[in-house]
Amino acid sequence: MPEHTVELAVARSCPPGVGSMTGYRGGGPDGLHRGLPSSRLTFIVSLDDGVEAAAEPDGLPAARPNPLVLGGLHVRTSWVRQRPGQAGVQLAVHPLAARSLFGVPAAELSVDDFAGADVLGAPGRRLHEQLCEAGGWDEAFARVGDHLVRHRRDAAVRPELRHAWALLEGSGGRRPVAEVAREVGFTARHLDTLFQREVGRSPKTVARLIRFERATTALAGQARVGRVDLAGLAARCGYSDQSHLSRDFVAFTALPPRRWVAEELWNIQSGGHRSAAPSEHEHTDPLVDPAGP
Repeated sequence: MPEHTVELAVARSCPPGVGSMTGYRGGGPDGLHRGLPSSRLTFIVSLDDGVEAAAEPDGLPAARPNPLVLGGLHVRTSWVRQRPGQAGVQLAVHPLAARSLFGVPAAELSVDDFAGADVLGAPGRRLHEQLCEAGGWDEAFARVGDHLVRHRRDAAVRPELRHAWALLEGSGGRRPVAEVAREVGFTARHLDTLFQREVGRSPKTVARLIRFERATTALAGQARVGRVDLAGLAARCGYSDQSHLSRDFVAFTALPPRRWVAEELWNIQSGGHRSAAPSEHEHTDPLVDPAGP
């Protein structure tokens, strides 16, 4: 494999609650990579010793490789030590599926400590061992999917909460929370309480994450072809103007958009920011198998 290339593979199908499953292997330069906030939980099963990640860059020297990475909805950039030859399977998981897939609500997942083994226990450690022995991406994807289906729990999430999430996502994060609350039959305050208990974030924050994820996915696409148009992007993604987009970028990443592109350009060009944005997910119940019984 040529130096500084990444092999990416995308699973053709995913278990219920999983929006995308991507295999990665290859070789960027040594350095730091920013893990951006999004409306999905990130679950990584490594095919090697693991991922070194921290909530702040000064925490990386003490970070140990995690073969299983799992964290809650974070609203600030996380930091990953990028090493040549890293490999694993990364999943984008709907937060409302956390109870059924991981046995805990997303609100109980740490946003500072990404050690998934603490949540997944012995079955998770066995999954890591199995993936290290997988003969290819199809086998790796199958083993991850089988693990999630086999260990799935019957976990009820209120239908009003699922409906509210779908309304926010379907509007690209633009729909006012008070309007969403009225449509699902709650006060805005009660909806906020339910979101905080289940996903650890308010509906307003979730809406911002949905909009920001759309924007970063679109910006990465523009950067790959060298035609960045922030004003047009802001309008398409529901921001009032380019300044509004830039303020959200700084709030979530501590960087303005163009500087993020400059510092992450290699990773962007290699496909490292191609995870599906909310607009690219099917708007189905995250707890129900789209294929049906």
